Amino acid sequence: MRYSREQLATKFAELDAELIRLAILDAPEEDLWAAFEHLVHVPSASIEQADRRWWWEQVYAMMERHGLTELSRQASSGR
Repeated sequence: MRYSREQLATKFAELDAELIRLAILDAPEEDLWAAFEHLVHVPSASIEQADRRWWWEQVYAMMERHGLTELSRQASSGR
């Protein structure tokens, strides 16, 4: 099954809402990552070639918007 850009945008909107909900609950960072991984897991073959760059841009923007890039830096520096 191939996803349209609109379907992928819907998945990103769902992810955004879930990450906001988790932030309000002050959920542990593991919960944020679990939600992120669950909602953006899309086989690359299901994304049109023309939309793949856009999809990755959305992934990274979502990570930045919700501070997940900072969490990953903190986790790796704490080891």
